[in-house]
Amino acid sequence: MSYFNQTNQEVNKVYKTNKLEIFKPIVGNRPTNPMHIKRLSSSIKQNGLLQNPIIVNEKMQVIDGQHRLSAAKLANSFIYYIIAKGYDLKDVQTLNLNQKNWNKKDFMDGYAAMGIESYIKLKDFVNYNKVFNIRDCIALCSNSTTDRSSDLTNKYRVSRKKPVNVKEIFEEGTWIGKDFKLAQENANKLKMIQPYYDGYRRSTFIGTILQLFKNDNFNFMQFLDKLKFQKNKLQDCTSVSQYKLLIEDIYNYKSREKVNLRY
Repeated sequence: MSYFNQTNQEVNKVYKTNKLEIFKPIVGNRPTNPMHIKRLSSSIKQNGLLQNPIIVNEKMQVIDGQHRLSAAKLANSFIYYIIAKGYDLKDVQTLNLNQKNWNKKDFMDGYAAMGIESYIKLKDFVNYNKVFNIRDCIALCSNSTTDRSSDLTNKYRVSRKKPVNVKEIFEEGTWIGKDFKLAQENANKLKMIQPYYDGYRRSTFIGTILQLFKNDNFNFMQFLDKLKFQKNKLQDCTSVSQYKLLIEDIYNYKSREKVNLRY
């Protein structure tokens, strides 16, 4: 037996086709970048066929190479492809994480496209509350103060031996959110602070207010009324504890009975 036969074996064949309609997207994969497609298409027209093959599964769903395929269609070109049997959306996500990290929006859009209700609700919430970043929207919809909060539903804890990490849960597609109606009420309250404080959408400030919403001594409308008379008092802080000290000072303005909001 030759050295070649002992150490080399055929793994995947590379095919070439101009019948690009045979390829299908995987539902839940992140959307493509139109500008990147346009650049690839121009490259194909100038330099010829892209040599790097796309990867598909046995159903001809695209695992890797959405942009190359779209560019080939735009350029009316051929494409090379490899069939990797058994691959699905999880493999797409793993592949993309190894190449370029998916961000939270990619995961949200992907799982929403798969019909997972909590991600659909989150996407609607994000689209309605565009002044807040997606991380803070997740915190609002989780009714927690951070994406690593211990304030989670028991559903997450039952099946997990290790400490709960909302980031991992969110990326796995098992995030369920909590009270979306309450989340919108809290978002609306935060927006009411905008006339008095430009930093109302800072993550640290949002985290502070979400904590105060759970404090029985804190009345939001009373705080807002006090803020109207101290419009320049609320300033950027570097920590939740600093924000709480400042908010407590504003909250107790001209009050006979002082309220402690820090503990």
